[in-house]
Amino acid sequence: MRRSCMTIILFAFFSGIVTVPETAQAGWPWQKQTVNGMKKYSPEWWAYTGSLPVGTRQVHRYGKLWPPRPRPTDPQQTFMQQFHAAHYWPTPYVQHDRDIVKVFEAAQINQGWKNATTLYDYHFDKVTHNLTKSGREHVLWVMQNPARCESVLHIQASTEKSINTMRLASVSNYLAEISSLTGRTMNVLLDVTTPITRPAVEVQMYQKAWLDGMIAPHISTSDSGSDSGGN
Repeated sequence: MRRSCMTIILFAFFSGIVTVPETAQAGWPWQKQTVNGMKKYSPEWWAYTGSLPVGTRQVHRYGKLWPPRPRPTDPQQTFMQQFHAAHYWPTPYVQHDRDIVKVFEAAQINQGWKNATTLYDYHFDKVTHNLTKSGREHVLWVMQNPARCESVLHIQASTEKSINTMRLASVSNYLAEISSLTGRTMNVLLDVTTPITRPAVEVQMYQKAWLDGMIAPHISTSDSGSDSGGN
């Protein structure tokens, strides 16, 4: 009995929809509508609605914007698309933020390795402009890390062309000497840069201030924890 009543009610409901002139003219629900030049439920329409942003939409009602804060004004996604966004949140929207962080991280790492593989002014003799002992040791360190250093050795460029020529010749000769033993080669490039350092006098001043401000270590004593079992 209940099933028959439900069937009659549903039949009357859909019959009323079809007989209404406005609804019959629109063709709902059997005729597909056109939205922004795309047939509803077509592959193009699904791709369009799937690319829309999630969340509430801002509408203009009663002379006010609801909500008052900036929100998208595009059509709302379908219920299933909203469920998909809520189920897999924050993917894929967090991926863009992660990619941006990785880009800056990679740039900082590359710049750090470039700084570590650069021969600065203090790696060369001030008169002959040949590699000093520390400069040769630094070249050896770079040769021991070819994968991380990308087989490139940088030299701080000088404003005088003759100094750059002598520095390049000194580094190239030393690399040729090492390459004959290790079989490894490296490219040498001039780079307009400056060392990221601070004067030794400044470092000594900070170190001295830190040592002078240290509190002498001491161990506090107290009689409150003494053994009174003999009393």
